[in-house]
Amino acid sequence: MSFSYLPFVAPGGQEGQPSAPAGTDLLAHDKLENAHAALRRAALSLEHDVEPVTDLTGPARALERALSAIYDAFDGRAESLGAVRAALAETDNIAAQIEQAIGLDAGFAAVDELLRSARGWLEQAAARLALVPPTPPLDLPPILASRDRPRLHAVQRASLAPQIKVPEPPPAELVAKPPPPIPPPRTFEELKAAVEALKQQAPAPGALPAAAEVRPPAARPDEGAARPVPPGFAPEIGDAIDDLAFLRARTRECFEEVAMVGMQRAPLLGDPFRGALILERRMLAAIDVIAAIGAPALEHVPRLVADAPVKDASVAFASAMVLGCFAGRDALAAAELALLRSGKDRAFIDALGAALKLVPHELLPLALRSLLREPEPLVRAMAIDVLAYRGFATDDELVAAASDDEAPVAACALHHLGCTPGPRLPELIQRALASTAAPDPALREAAWTAMALADHPHAPLALRGALDEADGSDAAALLLALAGDEADARLLASRVAEAPRRGLIFAVGWSGAAAAVPLLIDLLERDVDGDVKLAAAYALERITGAEMWEEVAVKDEEIFVADPPEPDVGEPRELKLAQLVSDPNDLPEAPAPEMAEQPTVDAARWRAFWRERCQGWDMSARYRRGRPYTPDVVLDELDTGRVTPGERRLLQRELIIRTGHFVRFDPHDFVVAQEEAIQAWRPIAARASGAPGRWTRPRRRVG
Repeated sequence: MSFSYLPFVAPGGQEGQPSAPAGTDLLAHDKLENAHAALRRAALSLEHDVEPVTDLTGPARALERALSAIYDAFDGRAESLGAVRAALAETDNIAAQIEQAIGLDAGFAAVDELLRSARGWLEQAAARLALVPPTPPLDLPPILASRDRPRLHAVQRASLAPQIKVPEPPPAELVAKPPPPIPPPRTFEELKAAVEALKQQAPAPGALPAAAEVRPPAARPDEGAARPVPPGFAPEIGDAIDDLAFLRARTRECFEEVAMVGMQRAPLLGDPFRGALILERRMLAAIDVIAAIGAPALEHVPRLVADAPVKDASVAFASAMVLGCFAGRDALAAAELALLRSGKDRAFIDALGAALKLVPHELLPLALRSLLREPEPLVRAMAIDVLAYRGFATDDELVAAASDDEAPVAACALHHLGCTPGPRLPELIQRALASTAAPDPALREAAWTAMALADHPHAPLALRGALDEADGSDAAALLLALAGDEADARLLASRVAEAPRRGLIFAVGWSGAAAAVPLLIDLLERDVDGDVKLAAAYALERITGAEMWEEVAVKDEEIFVADPPEPDVGEPRELKLAQLVSDPNDLPEAPAPEMAEQPTVDAARWRAFWRERCQGWDMSARYRRGRPYTPDVVLDELDTGRVTPGERRLLQRELIIRTGHFVRFDPHDFVVAQEEAIQAWRPIAARASGAPGRWTRPRRRVG
């Protein structure tokens, strides 16, 4: 397990090894987490899986108190054994109410089973905690500002109790109090007296059963009120807000800042990745402000997620990023609850996982292993992906995930297993590639990637065979370019000559064969699709490094989606603002088109460059950016090249393939983490750069 960069940090610290929470015995953690997971599933079942045939507010509030007690035990906000016993009492209270509802709806039986499981785990945790002396509470360190990495903040506060959303019972119907009984009349006089008494007790027509509050009549507009002042002639002073409302408004601003920066920190083509540093500092400063506000801000963050009108991926990222920077199991659990409530929204799950790859929370491995047991495959895939990304997944966990029956889980695990291959990897690859009626494209591509990364002996044969398939051939061509030899580069070039298409041309550019340059220049002169020509220009740029960039106008449909036309309702159209305020003879010009840089598609310029600058090239050699290919050249492109984040991930795979070593790197990391990874790659790439321009690669221990 490596903590070379982005380490888990102690509260208030910036560097160091993962710190153990101070509130609970470590051996009781798993038992408490299992109880927490069971109660969390019971809460979600009450929200979504059962019909409200009875009043569920009582069990919901008791579940909130039980979960809050578990967080108290986890984080040491109360005496651990007492907190576990309080959770036990609340669980028994819920179970008694759920047992009464089972007869009304059989769906409550699953909730009852989860409560029984939670009770068993809580009893085991209580038995363990009874054997160890209580841990005295520790003084919280001061809150320190972050700079280039997130800090783990510890804030004095109560546990964040989740809000379980169940239907509220309807309000009680107002029923008039029955009049006092009247003795049965025996004579006509008694009958008249009884009728008169009933008339006096009866309410007036239209009156409510209960006595209504008498309201004074509304004042007339001209009585006791000043005449209204026209707009613009009086200061507009809003209503005063209290301190709590002010702090919550400031929290919302910081939360939206984190959401905005989280979605914009990935650089575009041509932007150096180090330029994201200022955005990262801005995001971390917003989290520091939330930490400085303290408990009112942190308690408001889960409400911002719950009150969001739609399942927005940026909100998911912001919630996990903010809550993952605060010590305590309850903070991380609030982000997990939002995740589990998201259903099968892949964008929401992926964005939350992207934040968990960055946060310094000390209980992240424990929480992710709990998510590995969730029934939703997308959640399990996210959990194993983050565990492996952070370096916390064990070999057994990766193998179990790669053997999962659900394709998203197995695909994520295979990608990571290929980076650090083990003895069971060939078996898992064969299982993923086994012929089925409808093979999953993502799983098959993950198996090919693992084969290429691990230098599987059958990788070239499998990738060459996949070139003829209708689905996935472009992915196979790219992997063959990264991991193949000179014969594979010639094969890719011949396929392009026969039937040029964008994915194949992209792969030829990555293969780097000098002999493919004339073919790519010829494509620029052929009557082919514009995307094919642009792909050929990018492939030429990757091989030659000519730097022949030019600015071109980006089509409108590539920037935004046009507004739908307004329906014609027979009324005159409103003039645009420019037509209303401008002289008809001097209307403003149309807005300038959006410009972007791309390599030129002028074949004459490329032929001139090829004749003048590349005459000394070895036509049997491999080139990258105009230099004979070596891992050092790949690393320079990763460091300073004009490439997108997706291309930098491909360069990382290429380094693994061509050096036989692995250094954890991803362009999603913070800038300082990427710089440390690049420095770790330097000596490895230098040792593997002894044969410039060749397709040689070291052997790895698989097969």
